[in-house]
Amino acid sequence: MVPPVAVSPVIKTARWSFLLIGMFYGKQRYDYLKPRAEKERLVEEAEKKIREEQEKIAKALAEGTFFKNASEC
Repeated sequence: MVPPVAVSPVIKTARWSFLLIGMFYGKQRYDYLKPRAEKERLVEEAEKKIREEQEKIAKALAEGTFFKNASEC
């Protein structure tokens, strides 16, 4: 077997530096995107409720039971 090659200290330092910079950047990016994703999730939930209600009404109309239930009120 061939013995491992010694890695230059400059390359080692550069690797660790980029690793730490990448971790810092990732944390910053996560903190930036998290509130936006939360807002998108809330909007999606509201749209889902509306969509489900519309589907429920469409199904009732297709079955012809919507007006029967409305007249009972």
